[in-house]
Amino acid sequence: MKCCDAQQEHFGPLLGYCDHQMMKLMVRKLRGYDVSPMQCRTLTFLYEQQGDVTQKNLQEFLRVKPPTVNGIVERLEEKHLLTRSISPGDGRCKLLHLTEEGRCFYQEFIAITEEVHRQAERGFTEDEVKLLQSFLVRVAENLSRETEEKHP
Repeated sequence: MKCCDAQQEHFGPLLGYCDHQMMKLMVRKLRGYDVSPMQCRTLTFLYEQQGDVTQKNLQEFLRVKPPTVNGIVERLEEKHLLTRSISPGDGRCKLLHLTEEGRCFYQEFIAITEEVHRQAERGFTEDEVKLLQSFLVRVAENLSRETEEKHP
C-alpha cells in the first residue's frame, strides 16, 4: 500500500498505516537482537527506572492488560534479559530486574529508536514536528476519553 492509497476522508487509516510502517521498521532493525518492539520498550523502560519496577508499573507504562505484560515478561525471562522476584513487602507484587545481558543492549536500542524517529520526522521542521505531536496527543486524548467514559 502506498501512502497516497490511504483513505483521505478520515485520518484513522493513515494513522494505522504509519503505525504499521514504524513497527515494520522497528521489527527489521531489532531482528538481530531477537526482541520485538514491545520487548525493546520494556527493556528500555526498566533500564531507565531508578529503583524497583513492578509488573503493574510496566503495565501502566505500556498501557496493556496484565496477561499481555505477563507474556512479555515471560518471554524476556526465557531470553535471560530480565528476572522477576516477589516483593518482600507484598507477596502479590512482582518486581522486575534487568539482567546484565538485558542492560547491555540499552545504548543500541536507544540508537535504533532514535533512528526510526528521525526517519519518520525527515523533511519536517522542528515546529512542524511539535505541531504534529500536539495534534496526535489531542487525537489520543479524544479516543481515550471515549474509552474511559464507556469503561470506567
